[in-house]
Amino acid sequence: MMNAPLTDSPPTPVQDLAGLLARAPLLHEDGVGRLVSWALSDQALKFIDSTVQGEWATLETGEGVSALLFGLKGARHICIAPNSLVIERINEFAAGHSISMDRVHFEVSPSDDLLPSLKLPDLDLVLIGGCHGFPVPYIDWDYTAGALKIGGLLMLDDTQLWTVDVLRRFLLDEPEWESRGLVGPRTALFAKTAAVNPKEWVHQPYVVEMTAALSGDRRSPMRKVLSKGKAVVTRGLGHG
Repeated sequence: MMNAPLTDSPPTPVQDLAGLLARAPLLHEDGVGRLVSWALSDQALKFIDSTVQGEWATLETGEGVSALLFGLKGARHICIAPNSLVIERINEFAAGHSISMDRVHFEVSPSDDLLPSLKLPDLDLVLIGGCHGFPVPYIDWDYTAGALKIGGLLMLDDTQLWTVDVLRRFLLDEPEWESRGLVGPRTALFAKTAAVNPKEWVHQPYVVEMTAALSGDRRSPMRKVLSKGKAVVTRGLGHG
């Protein structure tokens, strides 16, 4: 059953986020096939609504109410998701409620398959909210971080999950990213403050800290592990 079957009757317009939330479109299916609404928290959706401008270029992994909201905002939006049936429901709901999706481009594919070969525009906002199984959130971040403009925003949804929380903790210690805290109960927000380039692990504070914890020696972990790491890197380069 679709949300808003197309008929000869005029569509019921949805003109803003309040109207979208009031209708709570049922786009996904639960484990027994019932239609449900899996969406960002209202707070995260309200942040997008109050922040995104029509001239922005945005990208999300995953699909749902957020795609409809980006359509309402008029952003040049890329939505990467493998579930073609959900995308059909999104487009049908939009058509039935006069939401223009002309500037929303759907890529029907798992993000980890597509992103390594996808040429991205300069992006103002990236929302990582698709597959949360290891290692997909890290792939999503790795292949979108370079396209995100300096000053652009990164949203990590579902930080209650270990995979996403590790990425959040990693970025908290990276100088190229500035934490803006949580938007709602489970969406972390970061601003990109500098170009992101590949680094060895010895230059990634969170990795250094966790590596020291594995050894059970927390005495000056940064200095000790950094010293060992430099020796390893030097030896590795010598064998190039």
